[in-house]
Amino acid sequence: MLITEKTLSAWAWVTFSISSFIVEGGLSMHCHDVQSTSKVVQLHSSLSLTCAFRRECFESLEANASLIFWKMNDTKMTREQYRFNETVSIVTIKHFDAVKGYLTCHINIKGAPNILHRFTIKAGLPPEKPKNISCVSYREKNLTCSWDQGHETFIETNFTLLRIIEKKGNDTCMNSNKNTCSFLFPRIHISGHHKMFVMAENALGQAWSDPLNLDVWQTYRTGPPQHVSVFSIRGQSGSLLVTWQNPTAQLPDVGLLYNVQYKMVGATKWIQVTEKEEIINNSIVIENLKPFTNYTVAVRCIGKEQTKWSDWSSKETGLTAEAKPLAAPELWRQIKRSDSQGNTEVHLQWKALNKSEANGIILGYRIRSEKRTDHTVIQEDNTTSLNYSLLLTDEAYVLTVVAYNSAGDSPEAILIVPAINDTDTTSVQYLNVTSQNNRLFTQWKSPIWPDNGYIIEWCLFLDTNPCAGPLHWQHEENTTEMAYLHGDFEPFVRYNISVYAVFNEGPGNPLSTLAYLQQSYPAEGPAVTHKIMGTEALLKWQEIPLEKRRGFITNYTIFYKSAVDENAIPLKPNVFEYTLKTLQKSTEYSVYVMASTVKGGKNSSLIFFKTNGNEQEKIVMIVVPVVLCLLLLMIGVLACFNNQRRVKKCFWPEVADPAGSSMAEWLQKHQTKNAHVLNIPNPGNEFISDFSTVEDVCLSQKDMCLSLHTAVMDGSPTLSSPQESITDGTEMDSLLPPADLVVYTVLEESYKSQIPANSVLPEQPISSTVQETNTGDQVSGQNTDDGEEDNWWQPNTDENDLLQQIIKDNPYLNNSSNVTELQNELGPDGSINSEFDTSSQVDMIMPEDTGTLDQNQYNAQHEDTGTLDQNQYNAHHDNHPVKPVQTYITLELLGLKLNKGI
Repeated sequence: MLITEKTLSAWAWVTFSISSFIVEGGLSMHCHDVQSTSKVVQLHSSLSLTCAFRRECFESLEANASLIFWKMNDTKMTREQYRFNETVSIVTIKHFDAVKGYLTCHINIKGAPNILHRFTIKAGLPPEKPKNISCVSYREKNLTCSWDQGHETFIETNFTLLRIIEKKGNDTCMNSNKNTCSFLFPRIHISGHHKMFVMAENALGQAWSDPLNLDVWQTYRTGPPQHVSVFSIRGQSGSLLVTWQNPTAQLPDVGLLYNVQYKMVGATKWIQVTEKEEIINNSIVIENLKPFTNYTVAVRCIGKEQTKWSDWSSKETGLTAEAKPLAAPELWRQIKRSDSQGNTEVHLQWKALNKSEANGIILGYRIRSEKRTDHTVIQEDNTTSLNYSLLLTDEAYVLTVVAYNSAGDSPEAILIVPAINDTDTTSVQYLNVTSQNNRLFTQWKSPIWPDNGYIIEWCLFLDTNPCAGPLHWQHEENTTEMAYLHGDFEPFVRYNISVYAVFNEGPGNPLSTLAYLQQSYPAEGPAVTHKIMGTEALLKWQEIPLEKRRGFITNYTIFYKSAVDENAIPLKPNVFEYTLKTLQKSTEYSVYVMASTVKGGKNSSLIFFKTNGNEQEKIVMIVVPVVLCLLLLMIGVLACFNNQRRVKKCFWPEVADPAGSSMAEWLQKHQTKNAHVLNIPNPGNEFISDFSTVEDVCLSQKDMCLSLHTAVMDGSPTLSSPQESITDGTEMDSLLPPADLVVYTVLEESYKSQIPANSVLPEQPISSTVQETNTGDQVSGQNTDDGEEDNWWQPNTDENDLLQQIIKDNPYLNNSSNVTELQNELGPDGSINSEFDTSSQVDMIMPEDTGTLDQNQYNAQHEDTGTLDQNQYNAHHDNHPVKPVQTYITLELLGLKLNKGI
């Protein structure tokens, strides 16, 4: 059952005989009937369909209508959409919204689905009343009418044109699915009145238009003008001449009016020149056009008493004549570095004028360079290219470029090149470039408005060249500080963009930045190397090549992990090495470095390494002892430096100085009693105070000690004994020590007692082992074997034993015993010469225990002494016999030892 919204359809039963019609099962009997109203329904209406199953098939097929189900366009419908009893199943669709669809009813027989029937449904709308009927007649051809058919019906709709001719009957023109219909010749009439109707009809209904009363004479239309032509006018760059011929199909003795329209090639809007204007010569001049521009022209006509224009003629194109270029070329420069002679290469570049500015075909360009100071023309040249190079000095120049065509020259393009040393130029202070709508958008700020606007230039930025490839630029007015860049930019490519403020004095300094039209993640990751240092790993990597970065690197990230741990360390984009510290000993790690942009990251190759176990401990075991040894060495050196005197005394002990002993005080008192002391001759005022070293060898306690003297004069040691006799005066003279030699000795048996340093010595000599004798007499010592001594003072035996024990216990005293043998010369009265007292006060200093007297000290203290020269000494020596040599003990160390002992 099919029910439309207007309930206009009627019920009808249609029985389909299906013989062996099996689609999905094995049904082969006449077992079902179907009921439908129509195959076409109104769109959005409700729909009901019925499928019946005959009773005689129940038993044989073991089925009834309850097993029927429905599908819409092969989609199973829900059981809520249909109802059934034993023999009938009815499906209802509330809104059928498809223009065309299929409904099928199925039945399950013994578990197998079978199609009982398939319904084809078309949905549409009834026709709308036709409107706006119009008709036109062509002489000896046809009468054609057209109309507006209204909304779309979605189903087949037929239109019929009905003509009622006054007093001649009716006539029809039928045409399916079109909104036009024609009555062909000779079924046309030149004059008379017609009434026109249009009827639209489809399966859902029909509709009639309103009648149109038509005067056939007014329907006539002439043909379009023929042979239309367009010409340029010499000397009139803004005009075109249009000519044509009358149409061939026109009514006789009917005047024509013409209408001309034109437009630039590529434009969409037509411009009307005249309307219903009578033109005698079938030609017209179109003015106020653009020079050197193509225009399209068309012409139509109409009879003076008619209402229908003819069709437009064929469209013809014409080109206006050339004019002088309207604008100057857009000029810029690229300044290269100066050569060795101070010349600068300036590479001029300019853009070709567009067609509207060129006003014709540009034949070439004129270049002129002149000095800015005195306007001296340096160079003039012509070229047909869009660039030109000049070699200029360091002065300021004015460069001009002029484009010319057959009609004349363009305005001058002027560019100021400042002097090389001119740095007083204003620059742009802020620049930002972003990607917007797949274009590069530039914003900038300038402290002052430039006179001639701004120049924005850009080029490719490469590793090898910061401005590679062709240089592009564009000019912007000084009224704006933002612009889209007009160029073909590629994604993932870095561009170097600069902005100049252009003044009357020339362009200022540029402000540059880098930008991408579109960024992506790097094409390759960084190449990483590593070095293991104990439990540390040094990672190094090179910067990714610029062509492979495809964006700005925002950061590097180090990922490293072991079997039990995983870490990530982000780094700045300018960091290309890093040391992983505090790693586990003897542990395997995997590491990779990721380079990231705003669009993502790219990883390096995976690196595997294993840390060392005891490397750090080995280094500590080596370094710590070395550092401690160096520290101890430094401490020892500092200690020795601060205690150098103690160290010196320890390894090189000081020898007692006789001049500083208490005996010196006693000697001075004793010498004051002597009247005269012979001055030691000093030939040449030079005194050599070398001391000989004496080693005392004692044979027994009572024996006298033998002294081993190291002679200064001949350098050979001599063994002397106090008992040695002097045979005569000559021998005596030879045995005497030289005048510049002072000898010290210690005589064991001649020492009576030790006097403390603060005690006063007796005013007498301690001992003498040499007998006084006259010159030339033999002087001999006492024989020690006999035990006889000529000393005038006998030492105490206990004191001698004590002295022997002190000397034995003190090796320094034993090895440094010194005896002074002073050659004193007695006066006639037996007293010591007073000059000896003066000389004895000399402070004899023995540095470093060398036993030498400083020559300067000696000379300073003897500048005023009345010493004898060599002649005086010899004369005095001849007249006075040599006196016995007196010996004095000066051992302060002995006194110190005795004091401690006491």
